[in-house]
Amino acid sequence: MYTVFQAELTALHEAVIYASHLPNHNTSKIHVDNRASIMASSNSKSTNETARKIFKILLSNPRIKVSWVKAHAGNIGNERADQLAKDATKHGQPYSHTKISKPHVKGLLRKRMLEEWQTSWKNDDTGRKIYNIMPSVSLRPTNWIREDVIFFSQHGPFPAYLQRFHLSDSDYCSCGGIGTALH
Repeated sequence: MYTVFQAELTALHEAVIYASHLPNHNTSKIHVDNRASIMASSNSKSTNETARKIFKILLSNPRIKVSWVKAHAGNIGNERADQLAKDATKHGQPYSHTKISKPHVKGLLRKRMLEEWQTSWKNDDTGRKIYNIMPSVSLRPTNWIREDVIFFSQHGPFPAYLQRFHLSDSDYCSCGGIGTALH
């Protein structure tokens, strides 16, 4: 699966290659409705390999002009291109020359990992007291202060304070009390 940016960039690349093979006396105008594709392909130091290829072709073929057109504004050529792209996503063959970028793959994997972790966290029966405070998982650290964790978990060096603040009905931790192996 490709992003819209990758699909637009691939289409621009194919259009630029086609225009570069036309006779030299013709000026070619390529209209694109994706500004990100134009910006990436106008940068010689772009991190995208396809964008750098487009830049090199355009640099060596000044007769090829690339311009932006507003999407879904009634431009017949742009509307037809959008329809062809939509049809290709449903019925077309995968484009074998496009590589998926490493950051994109990492993002997809991270998203999938977080979804699985969230499902596991939601459906498990362990850690329910913590789940009640933090029902969603995250890769970002949570700033808990030690006292909050101690009082919330009813475990730690202050079990007498739990009774004092009516948070516990005994002086012992929920693990069995001071002196037990679990404590």
